[in-house]
Amino acid sequence: MLFVIKMFKKPFRVKSQSSMKGSDRKKLRLEIQKNFNGTDTETVADIIPNKEEVTIVKIYTHAGDNAFIYCVNKQPLLFEMDKQKVLVPTVYLLWRYPDLIERFTTWPPVFKKLVDGADLMLPGVIVRGNLTPSTFKHVQKGQVCSVNVYGNRCPVGVGETLLSGSDFFDSGMKGKGIHPVHLLGDELWAFGDKSSPPVIEDDPLPAELEKEFSAETGETKGTAGVMEGRDLATIAKNNGSAIKNENTPTDVQDIPEGTTLESQEDKEENGEENIEADVGATGGVDELNMDHLDIQGQEGAENEDDATGQPVTLSPEEMDELLQFCFLCAVKSSLKKSDLPLATGTFYKQHVMKYCPKDKNLDIKKSTFKKLSKFLQKQAKTGIVKVKELSKGVDSITEIDKSHELLRGLEVPDVVIVEETKSENEYSPPNITEMFAVTANTLPFFKPRGYSKGSALKPADIRKIITEYVKSNSLQKEESKNEVMLDPILAEMLLVKAEGDRSTLKWDDVYSRLLNKMSPVYEMLFEGQPPVIRKGNVEPIKIDVVQRASNKKATIVENLDLFGIDEKTFAHTVQVKVACSASVVPSQQKNKGPQVVVQGNQIHFVAELLTGSYKIPRKYLKGVEKAPKSKRR
Repeated sequence: MLFVIKMFKKPFRVKSQSSMKGSDRKKLRLEIQKNFNGTDTETVADIIPNKEEVTIVKIYTHAGDNAFIYCVNKQPLLFEMDKQKVLVPTVYLLWRYPDLIERFTTWPPVFKKLVDGADLMLPGVIVRGNLTPSTFKHVQKGQVCSVNVYGNRCPVGVGETLLSGSDFFDSGMKGKGIHPVHLLGDELWAFGDKSSPPVIEDDPLPAELEKEFSAETGETKGTAGVMEGRDLATIAKNNGSAIKNENTPTDVQDIPEGTTLESQEDKEENGEENIEADVGATGGVDELNMDHLDIQGQEGAENEDDATGQPVTLSPEEMDELLQFCFLCAVKSSLKKSDLPLATGTFYKQHVMKYCPKDKNLDIKKSTFKKLSKFLQKQAKTGIVKVKELSKGVDSITEIDKSHELLRGLEVPDVVIVEETKSENEYSPPNITEMFAVTANTLPFFKPRGYSKGSALKPADIRKIITEYVKSNSLQKEESKNEVMLDPILAEMLLVKAEGDRSTLKWDDVYSRLLNKMSPVYEMLFEGQPPVIRKGNVEPIKIDVVQRASNKKATIVENLDLFGIDEKTFAHTVQVKVACSASVVPSQQKNKGPQVVVQGNQIHFVAELLTGSYKIPRKYLKGVEKAPKSKRR
C-alpha cells in the first residue's frame, strides 16, 4: 500500500455527502474487524453505533485522488482511498482507542518536523529495551501505524511503515521508517471539531534512557518531554512555526556527552533562530520545509523600519489582525454584489489592499495563513463569503453577506474609493514555462538521476541529461558523431516493437522520442505568487466569432482567467477603445471561467490588445486567423 504524499496537508474538496444505511453500517463494521485485529463486537458497535448519525463523505484530494471519509456525528473517524480500499483510522478515533493499530513513539520536537512534511526517521523512534531481531518482528512493510509523542499515549499522526520489522533491525534503526499520511492539525483534523488530544500517561522509558534523558536535560519524566495535547495542536495549527518545549532530545542516540540544550527563551534572548537540522527526525536539512526561514532571516533588518520611516514590521499575529480588518472593510464598503463572481487575486489587490494604513505593509505571506486561499477558506466557514473554483486552478468569490455579524459596528476608514478599472499597463503577464513530466516508461532512465514519477523538467535540462548519459556511457559512435548507440535502457525506452533489432538512433531522434514518451506539463508563475504546475499543454486564450440574431456577429473571448486577466477590466477596456458593447457572461461549459462577449468582429483589436498591452505571446492565442481581412484601396 502506498499513500499519496502529504495527503491531507492541503485542502480537499467535498464531492458528495450521504447518510449510511443500516446494511452499509454492518459492512463497515465487518471491514473494521477485518482491518484492525483484536476489535470485538462491542468495540465495533461503539465506533459505528446504530442510533447515531453516520455519514460517508466522498472527497477529491489536492493530489487529484478520490477518497472516502466516514463520520459519526460529523466527526471523521475513518478514511480510505478509492483505489486501495484500506480503512485507516483518524487521530480522533485513535484518541479513544490508542492501541487500535501498531503504535510507535517519538520525541515531542520530532512532531514539528513531521508537520513540516518530513518522514519519521528510525533514529527518532524510541526503542524500549534492547534492539533485537524480535523487537519489531510483527511489523510489515506498508502497514498502517500510528505515532505518538513521549509522555502521551494518544497518537498525533497516522502513516505507513516504509520498511519491515526485520529491516528495522538490519538497518540498525537508520533511515526512513514511517511516512505520515494524516497528522494532528492537517485538513482532515480540521474537518472535525478541531479538538486537542487527551493526555493518557505513556509507558515509562527504560532505565538507561530515563537516566540519560534526566542527565542531559536536568528534568525528570513528567516535566520535560511531555507535551500537553493543546501544545501539540498549537504546533500543528501553526505548521510547526513554534515549539513549546526545546528540552527534549530529538534523537537520544545522537546526543554527545556534556551537551547543554537551551530552552526556547534562551535562544530568543541570544538572537538565534529556532531551527534545527534534526537528522534523526528528518534525515537531513534538505527535507525540511524552509519556507519560514526567509521571514525569520529578514526580521533583523526589518526592525530598523521605524528609524528609517519605512512601514512598521508586524508579527504574524498582528498581520492576521490587519488582514482581517482590511478584508472586512473591503466586503462592507468596496466589494459590490454586481462585481461577482470575482477572482480572489483581483479581490485582494483591488479591494483589500487599499484599506491598509500607509504606515503598514499588508503582506499575506507574513501572516500565519501564508496563502490567500487558506485565509478565504477560514472566512468562508463564517459565512461572510462563498468561494468556488469556477475554472481549473482559479478560485472566485461568488457570494457575500453584507449583513453578517462581523460587519456590524465596523468603522471603515476614510478611503477615497474611485470607481476605476485597473489599467492594462498595470497587468503583469505570467511567466509560462513549458515542461515535460517523467512517466512510467521513462522512470528507469530518470530515477537513477534523482527524479521520481511526475517530476517536471525543462527541455534544456532533458537535453543536458541525455547528453551526459550518452557521453558518460560512451554511446556516441566514433565513426559517426551524429548517431547514438542504444544500450538496453535507451532501447527499451525509445524503440517500438517493430524496431527491436535497431541499434542506433540519431541525436535529434533520441531527444524527440524521449520527449514524446514524457507527459507535457507547464509552469505558470504570476508575480508575487508561488509557481503552479499543471498537466497537459497550455490552454490558449480562445477568440471566436459567432453569428447572433438578425445576422449580427459577436466576438467571444475565453480563458482570460487562466492568464490572470480580469474579465470585467478587459471588457471595459475593449468597450472604451472600440466604442462598442462588451459584457461578461458565465461560460456554458462546466468548470470554465466567464466569457467576454464583444459586439461585432473585433478579433483584430482583441489580439492586438492581448499581445501589445497585456504582453501575452501570440502562440497562446487561438482564433486570430478569423480576423476580417483589410480591404485593398
